[in-house]
Amino acid sequence: GGVPQIAPVIQPLLALFPDPNLPNNRYTFPFRQPTAENYGQMRVDQTFSTEDTLFGRYTVQDSQQTTPLEYPQFKTLTGSRGQFSTLSENHIFSPTLLNTFRFSYSRTRIRQLSPSGISGPQFSFVPGEELGQITIGGVSSIGANNRAPTEFKQNIFTWSDDLFYTRGRHSLKFGALFNRFQQFMFASLNNRGSASFANIASFLQAQPSTYTAVTPGSILDRTYHYTTLGFYVQDDLRLRSNFTFNLGLRYEFHTQLQEVRGHGAALRDIQHDANTTLGPPFENPSLKNLSPRFGFAWDMKGDGKTAVRGGFGLLYDVGVYGSSLVIGVTATPPFSTQSTVQNPPTFSLPLVFPASAAGKTVRGPDYFMQQPHILQYNLTVERQMPFAMALTLSYGGSRGINILQFKEGNPTVPQILSDGRQFWPVNPPRTNPNWTSIAYITGAGNSWYNSLQVGLTKRLNKGLQFQSSYTWSKNLDETQGQVASDNAASSTYGADPTHRHVDKGLASFDTNHNWRFNAIYRLPEPSSSGGLAAKLLQGWWVSGILSLQGGYPFTPVLGSNRSRSGVNGGAASIDRPDLAPGRGNDNIVSGATAGCRGVAQGEPLGTPNLYYDPCAFTIQPAGFLGNLGRNTLRGPGFANLDFSLAKNTALRFLGESGKLEFRAEVFNLTNRAHFGEPNTTVFAARADAEPVLSSAGTITGTVQSSRQIQFALKILF
Repeated sequence: GGVPQIAPVIQPLLALFPDPNLPNNRYTFPFRQPTAENYGQMRVDQTFSTEDTLFGRYTVQDSQQTTPLEYPQFKTLTGSRGQFSTLSENHIFSPTLLNTFRFSYSRTRIRQLSPSGISGPQFSFVPGEELGQITIGGVSSIGANNRAPTEFKQNIFTWSDDLFYTRGRHSLKFGALFNRFQQFMFASLNNRGSASFANIASFLQAQPSTYTAVTPGSILDRTYHYTTLGFYVQDDLRLRSNFTFNLGLRYEFHTQLQEVRGHGAALRDIQHDANTTLGPPFENPSLKNLSPRFGFAWDMKGDGKTAVRGGFGLLYDVGVYGSSLVIGVTATPPFSTQSTVQNPPTFSLPLVFPASAAGKTVRGPDYFMQQPHILQYNLTVERQMPFAMALTLSYGGSRGINILQFKEGNPTVPQILSDGRQFWPVNPPRTNPNWTSIAYITGAGNSWYNSLQVGLTKRLNKGLQFQSSYTWSKNLDETQGQVASDNAASSTYGADPTHRHVDKGLASFDTNHNWRFNAIYRLPEPSSSGGLAAKLLQGWWVSGILSLQGGYPFTPVLGSNRSRSGVNGGAASIDRPDLAPGRGNDNIVSGATAGCRGVAQGEPLGTPNLYYDPCAFTIQPAGFLGNLGRNTLRGPGFANLDFSLAKNTALRFLGESGKLEFRAEVFNLTNRAHFGEPNTTVFAARADAEPVLSSAGTITGTVQSSRQIQFALKILF
């Protein structure tokens, strides 16, 4: 077919890409990730009397890090500073009445910059700004971090008081907790603009799928003040000498969130409103947060060898809307707006937005937000075993309701065919014609978690102690999270915002198998306690931590909005393909591929070069969703061994407890490569015969450092 002609507007952008230096048109470059962290802490304890004690603590932490992006001319500069102080007073009124009061203050600041120095008429998507971000199907994105610059500052003032009272068989607890939040946020998502192209050919011909930018002049900072208040009462009732029943009730809510400078607004009726309404970002959903909980502990035979424990609680997530508020900063009219054009007829710089799209993208929380909450329950049996060991068997589960999730708040309207399937024609209308895409944070998600947990511990005996913990679990949801990092291996958006069952699947952080084993062994002491040789052989001990874990789920996706559903403005990596007949988990990530257009026959699967078989998927007809489920595949597992060798040497001149501790620690002792998730984009999906993208199924990164060795000396007294 020949090489596509390169559009003039693309030629300067194409020059930013370095030449390949690896086979198959791939590129790599050496990089550094310099990180600096400074930490300090001070604590003061004061005993006024046997009934009254006080302690104060102050901690400060500073860090800076430079993180490389996909190409050497782009990076992210991150700096943070945290200050934390606590003052706590304990007072004993009587042997049966104790009170603890605490006051704390924390101040955190996080700032991100991503300068590139690349600007000018041939590079700037937005006049006066540096180069925007370019995403091309099958190619690593180029450009600066499109979420920078950002800056977040938070002050939290906390007061709490806990009263403990014992009377007969009752152990009563009463308490209150107040948090005063002051949150400043500056966010600039797409402040420089961004453009997405389905594949390399589309890029060379200047045919983007979508492009987006913040409207110049938008106010991109907000400050919110609010307070959370919590009160609780709990009674641990000893019904019998071997049976205790726990009953508690908590009430916790927050005050109405308000933007302190009057820059607050919300699209209250997303189906009909043509304008936002000034005021709070959402109504307060927390005023009915009554949270009961109960539990029990039963010593079955009264001999302390077999115990059964269980519990249930209704828990509310209060004050967790920080990310939702940040998202609203960048596109809540009339103070800030974004513009998105889907399948534009032309592409030029700076970006051009027609009147039908200019300022018509809305981002922010649901005004009628539901209160996120979760039901938690567990049952545990513990049994004392020979050789100073104890065995624990547990069931743990939860049911999440009104979980926060990212959704398309202004879905397009499909046609319903005679067989019940949804079909989206070209340019389908949206539910609310006054707006284009609406990035909507709403409490509409559900989650289900069930687990079997087995634990075996051995107390220190003959120099050996260990702990083993294994969990077999499954965590399902319908997507959840407020930011993209909450769903690292799949889209934060669901493919179908109106039918939640389409996106029900494994949670992005589900781990089906998880085993941790740690042990400490103190080497036998020499029989002689005198002499230099004996001292050198005294006080040695070794320890290790073994971690084995199954891989996280991920979803193969398409590089364009094949369904024409318009979710997230028609962004890539949301639509899923069809699963080819006869294919399943047993033959997608193991064995060898039979080959297809773009993939050579016989290439082994489950390797970094081809982790899964892209030939297991086909492109559905345009206008339809694919039938592949969400998070149906699992990425590479995790196996790691850390080891340490230590020696304690007594320093009698520092007192009875004085000693010098030497430690040599090796992290990732076996130097195992822990691979990240594979490239999940299978097709560009611009045509039914689209070949598999060359990068589909490949793994290009790791998730943990190589072997690290450190030495330490510590003086204890």
